[in-house]
Amino acid sequence: MDNDEEEHRPRGGSDTEAAQKEEAMALTDLVLEGGGAKLPGLVGAINALTSADYSFNRIAGTSAGAIVGALTTAGIPPEQLIETILGKDFTDFEDLNPAFSLVPWLGKVQGLLFHKGMYLGTALHDFLDDILSAQGIRTWGDLRLHDPESALPPERQYRLVVIVSDVSRGRMLRLPWDYRSALGVDPDSQSVAEAVCASAATPFFFRPRSLKAEPSVAGGASVLGSDGGLLSNFPVDIFDRKDAQPARWPTLGVMLSARTTAEAEWRPNANTYEYAVSLLSTMINAHDRRHIDEPSVTERTIFVDTDRHSSTDFALSREDKLDLIDSGTNAARSFLNHWDWLEWKEHYGRR
Repeated sequence: MDNDEEEHRPRGGSDTEAAQKEEAMALTDLVLEGGGAKLPGLVGAINALTSADYSFNRIAGTSAGAIVGALTTAGIPPEQLIETILGKDFTDFEDLNPAFSLVPWLGKVQGLLFHKGMYLGTALHDFLDDILSAQGIRTWGDLRLHDPESALPPERQYRLVVIVSDVSRGRMLRLPWDYRSALGVDPDSQSVAEAVCASAATPFFFRPRSLKAEPSVAGGASVLGSDGGLLSNFPVDIFDRKDAQPARWPTLGVMLSARTTAEAEWRPNANTYEYAVSLLSTMINAHDRRHIDEPSVTERTIFVDTDRHSSTDFALSREDKLDLIDSGTNAARSFLNHWDWLEWKEHYGRR
């Protein structure tokens, strides 16, 4: 967290209704968990927060969280996001090489064997690039944030951070923060849509994205960027101050899972597919489990129950999307009923 209760708490005394509303906005940073097709749950939570007069200084996210974070920091209001989501067929993102249009199963096999993923990811990239460009967001330079009071150095002052797994070298990238140190390129010249697509490139589902790099720094002219959830699906502490100073405003998290979940069913004779799914799930969840089990994290996290839906089932009906949106909205409203920033700060703000 990087932020002051008087900035967070509403203040009165303004002469106009517009000024009063602006002053009443509760400022927060936001961290959004990845979850693939469960993405509408994040939008529902953001809709509830903004309806309660919360505004977002910075957003960090992985996979679906990176997508929603990018669209939100681009200035698209939740009502418009909901309309866009309800009108978009998510199966459009399952794009195959046109050469296999008549035999899609063969296209999936070809993608897996030769390109590390069934689907191209081009449809998702173009979808994001079109929406972001319409908002004037093309490169990371368009998302610069000027905050002289921040504990972060100027080179890390951006409104959005997305988590990407650099599978070429087995390391986590926090983009745009790590462009220069890890890839040797100027972050302000790099595509936001490309980084977000890399964060959302679910292993074996979407092909990894090629991220430009300087050979003298990265060992090659590019690295392969894949689903950031492999290394951190819920980077909840990314904005927490490290200088022992009190936070000026909170960092809230949104997870696409219930606060408590039943123990996974033990299947000693699981087939190869079930084993692969379990292995991937273990890798995605293990890194962040140490955070999720801490009271300081659970008390500032919105848990959205999405257990009725699969993260890789993109064939969502309108009713499915509305169910996820409602789950996110209800979870955020329930959270706000008991959330007290000053109380949290008293218990956990100094560590």
